[in-house]
Amino acid sequence: MRKDSTPRDMLLDRRVVERNIRKGIVTREEYETFLRELGDTAENAESVTARLGEEDLVDEDEDEDEDEDEEEETDEAAG
Repeated sequence: MRKDSTPRDMLLDRRVVERNIRKGIVTREEYETFLRELGDTAENAESVTARLGEEDLVDEDEDEDEDEDEEEETDEAAG
């Protein structure tokens, strides 16, 4: 039994589990058992479609600068 009061799921979190195994806080067997006991949540997944490209990446500062340039051009043409 562990001496610390850290919840089991936090000790077995995949981001820190290898470190905890090396330190002897949890065992490899504990981790493998934890993984086997995890439920299958595939039915809760949602598909996401994303298109990434230069045209999709707009810097908000650049977008504001373009708006200001358009206003200046309109003012110059009007006056």
